[in-house]
Amino acid sequence: MKSFQTLNIDDKIINKYLFYKNLDINRKFSSNKKKIKKLDHYLWWFGPQKVRKSFLITKDKKPIFISTSDYYKFKKYYFIYSGLISCLPVTNLFDLLKGIKIQNEYLNKQKNMFCFISIDLNNKVLMFHWKYFNYKPLSVNHQFYKVIKKKFNIKNNYKIYYKKI
Repeated sequence: MKSFQTLNIDDKIINKYLFYKNLDINRKFSSNKKKIKKLDHYLWWFGPQKVRKSFLITKDKKPIFISTSDYYKFKKYYFIYSGLISCLPVTNLFDLLKGIKIQNEYLNKQKNMFCFISIDLNNKVLMFHWKYFNYKPLSVNHQFYKVIKKKFNIKNNYKIYYKKI
């Protein structure tokens, strides 16, 4: 039986985080396809990412994913923009779905917030998972659409989904 756990992320993982973020599998479906430079990563790590809460998802004590949650307030609303970063160059569907399940267990404990995810239209696997975790498509006419798209720099080849938690 495989053992999955979550671990807090601290400054000791700064270089591993960059390594994971720069893996081809992550850049392939990221809005930023370029490799991130160390200096840019360090500036981000000690600056704007402080509104991000991240944790490692491990399997048999080995990192397989980083779950990210960026928090943002807009008017009287609270938003979370959630993502998943692979720690492996290749992953399997079971581990991916388990990682998403663990991530959503964390997200569902947040209260009175809107949670958003964006999925690259070319990511055929993830384009089908959102409905199993109670997400709905965010219409271009929705009051939050332009705000989320701009704040989180979501490109046109991404579909945005949300749920109220």
